[in-house]
Amino acid sequence: MADLQPSNFLPTLTSSLRATAADLPTRLAESIRQRVPTYRAQSPVTDQDLLDSCVAHIDFVCSLDLPDAERDKVARVIGAARARANVPLSDVLDAIRVGSEFIWSVIVDYGRASGSASDTELVSVAGQVWSMSDEFVDLMTAGYREEEEVRLINGERERFALIDTALSGNDQPNATLWQAVDRLGLPRNWPYVVVAVEAQGDGRVPAPLMDRRLLEDAVESVWLLRSDVELGIVSCCNEQIRLVRKSLHHYRVRPVTEDFGHIAQAMRLARTSLAAFSDGQVTFFSDSAITTMAADAPDAAFELTTLMLGRVLELPEAMPPSCTSPSSHSHRERSTNDLRAPERKEDRCNE
Repeated sequence: MADLQPSNFLPTLTSSLRATAADLPTRLAESIRQRVPTYRAQSPVTDQDLLDSCVAHIDFVCSLDLPDAERDKVARVIGAARARANVPLSDVLDAIRVGSEFIWSVIVDYGRASGSASDTELVSVAGQVWSMSDEFVDLMTAGYREEEEVRLINGERERFALIDTALSGNDQPNATLWQAVDRLGLPRNWPYVVVAVEAQGDGRVPAPLMDRRLLEDAVESVWLLRSDVELGIVSCCNEQIRLVRKSLHHYRVRPVTEDFGHIAQAMRLARTSLAAFSDGQVTFFSDSAITTMAADAPDAAFELTTLMLGRVLELPEAMPPSCTSPSSHSHRERSTNDLRAPERKEDRCNE
């Protein structure tokens, strides 16, 4: 084979190798299983999937850098499949590295054992082998990242739908209310506040990274951006309200409640409270009930009544007449009689 050009030598050598070693992909798969822990028992990558990728890897390296759209597509598809299987990209790259080392060692061993290639000739194709391996890595990585991006977008869309379901307070086609609450990681029996942040009108997110800021104080939250407002559900106990006020400076906060079934009402009140006050204030509905009513929130009447007259409404009912003294009973009767309308003359005449 000494008369072969370096560009032709590798495919000729590997073609001869594969004709005498049909089990090469199987041996490569076994090597990856042994050396990369993620590909061992209970691996998300099936034996057939791994074998197919080993065949593709060997074919890719042996094809040199000749244009082949179908070959490149196969490499991308394998990368995407590893992303869907949740195999870490670092482990995918480890498997490719193991494969490249295995392929190169087999080529060297075969060339020397068969006498079909001298060391000088093997050195001449070493760069080609590793160049093709690097290209295989690039295509696999591109397919992996493209799939990750799609999954991230779909995951965000699904999360937004779940938050919207939770804020609606009702079951939706994508999930029931409680399924949404659970999948968002919000404790069912933990108090929460609903936050409304006014949109700035310049295309920016009103409360960027607010969830991370609250998480620094061990406060869980989820956020949904709409055209005019960003809404948040902040899970916090009464003792954490101070931290919420501090983190949500300039924003409007709905008071604590413990029933997700009333969250839709909480959202309406939070948005109304947002319209009731000027910028630069942290406004709890309990701080601003009167102004909120003035902002045209008729469904806030019950909240206002509870906040303003709560203690009065909690007073015990008046004692029944049987428990009152005769004097007080007579006094009450006289007082009641005093409030009666005067008798008409016609009535007296008919007695």
